[in-house]
Amino acid sequence: MPPANSETPAVELEEIEKELWRQKLKWEQDLDDQREHRLLREGLFYHDDSLNGLSDDDRMWEIIRMSFLQVADVLDSVGLAHYFEYFLQRGILGAKHMRLLTLKYVETKMPRIRDPIERAAIVDAAAECMQNEDMRFFEARYGDIDRLILDCQHARRFLSEKTIHEKWLLDQYDLTSPLHDDTNSFKTKWHVPQKDKDSFYEYDDWVAATGCDGFLFLWPIPESAASIEDAQAATKCSADSRHRVPPVIRCRKLHAAPCIDFAVDWKAMRAITCGLDNKISVYNFSEDNHDEIREKSTEQGFLCIDAKLEDGKAAAGTNFGHIKVLDVENKKFLMSLPGHQDHCKDLRSQKLIHKLVGHNANCSAIDVDFQKRRAASTANEYRFILWEWDLRNFRQLAVCESRGHNANCLVADWAKGRLATGSDDGLVRIWNLNEPKWEPMWEKSIDCMHEMTVAIDADWESNRLVTASWDYNVDMWDLETGDLLHHFVKPRRCMTQAWSPEDGQLHAEAIKSHLGKVKTLLTMGKEVHEVALQQAREAASRLKDTQSKWTASSDAKHKVQSVVDQSQTVKDYAAAGSSQSQLLFVLIVVCVSVLGAMFFNRMRYYEKKHFI
Repeated sequence: MPPANSETPAVELEEIEKELWRQKLKWEQDLDDQREHRLLREGLFYHDDSLNGLSDDDRMWEIIRMSFLQVADVLDSVGLAHYFEYFLQRGILGAKHMRLLTLKYVETKMPRIRDPIERAAIVDAAAECMQNEDMRFFEARYGDIDRLILDCQHARRFLSEKTIHEKWLLDQYDLTSPLHDDTNSFKTKWHVPQKDKDSFYEYDDWVAATGCDGFLFLWPIPESAASIEDAQAATKCSADSRHRVPPVIRCRKLHAAPCIDFAVDWKAMRAITCGLDNKISVYNFSEDNHDEIREKSTEQGFLCIDAKLEDGKAAAGTNFGHIKVLDVENKKFLMSLPGHQDHCKDLRSQKLIHKLVGHNANCSAIDVDFQKRRAASTANEYRFILWEWDLRNFRQLAVCESRGHNANCLVADWAKGRLATGSDDGLVRIWNLNEPKWEPMWEKSIDCMHEMTVAIDADWESNRLVTASWDYNVDMWDLETGDLLHHFVKPRRCMTQAWSPEDGQLHAEAIKSHLGKVKTLLTMGKEVHEVALQQAREAASRLKDTQSKWTASSDAKHKVQSVVDQSQTVKDYAAAGSSQSQLLFVLIVVCVSVLGAMFFNRMRYYEKKHFI
């Protein structure tokens, strides 16, 4: 809605006017859906040397100016570049805003444009501007212009000066308001192109993850992988894009609340998930359908689950401390086992043999080898403990301090004596357990560029590591080189679990190994902003539109240059004001010092005169 003191009325579109706007954008329906999603994913690695060497603020300001130039190009294509500054004044700052223009908006909110022919020409040009791929994928490659303006100091200073002196942006209006149904972001967030869905049988190696939106995601792992250096070197080449950023093959909402834990039968390609909505879902990846199992209690939530799906049995822990055993095939709960006084975190056996006492904080993750009767556990105390037990007793093999590295999750290769831990610092540390001395040594660290690594899984035979994070990243790394092999794109909220199969299948030995693993639980309710990730990962680039129909004329360039000159003037004024303030502060300090010295000497004079 417009501001209360708006000089123009709100824009209310009739259905026929919305349909007219849709018809102008009908060309979008002819685009290759799969290719569009691929280019959006590739935007994460888009790079242009023209922005190299710039500071973060200068880089953002350069991108903002590039977005301004898009408006000038669209207007100049119909010979109306003299309206360029007027469009910026109305808050239309880039091609993404131009695409939303309707004739009703121009007539209502832009009274300076009085000629009906000019209005129609502007709306037609705005509807076609996104046919230029540089404009269509600008946000994927550079970031959201609206967010960049808020984050860029130069932009805030420039727009503040314009708002104060020329009344820019005072009567802004949300362009998406009358087109709410048509501008829904569901398509870009959760939509999977049909061609990507149909490619399910082309792969046999997978990564799966769950997130706080209640979705389960499945990505393929291509046969060959490109490192992040190769990806950056081949920015504009799409031949290996599926290796850098593989497509999501399955994206299914299974829970109305955060999906906390899941287990996968990679041989049958089925998964079982649990969430805080008192529901357990059994999902078939190949058929893309799922069944639900619920209990009567509406206040109960499931916090962890483990299953042997080939036998149709599963067990889940609840927030009331009970362990629920269920028959997956018949969709029935068989029994409820009490025993935990607090929230049940994980279940691996029904019989209590030992209590392994050693941590002084809540145990957050554990990896168990039931064949060798060994375990590794970590807690919120900057250390992990190695255990060994038999039927009569247990002992601590080693206590490893990890200063500055508070592990949230861990995964062990008991056959080769190696351990990987993920922490709040975004690092994954690889440890050599030094069997039989059991003196863990820190081998190396992999910087996963996460804000918080919360889930981890490893295929030790193939030297691959999968991490999931609080900033909704799912990445695959090379354990030997530390290179980023794949970046899996789709989630929009923090991740809870990540699973990667060994050799593309689930073997009997792997089942036993995974049955001994407690996966990480997250504290829910926080959401990291989507744009922060995109801005941290993308490399900005300048549009090269010269000698095309979008090339700006001399008049348009003059307008843009005038805006740049004004911004530079504001910057110079601010610098001069800062220098004057510093000089004035120095003068005040000097004056105060002189007066203090005078008063001090006067006091000494009276002291000597009256008391000496």
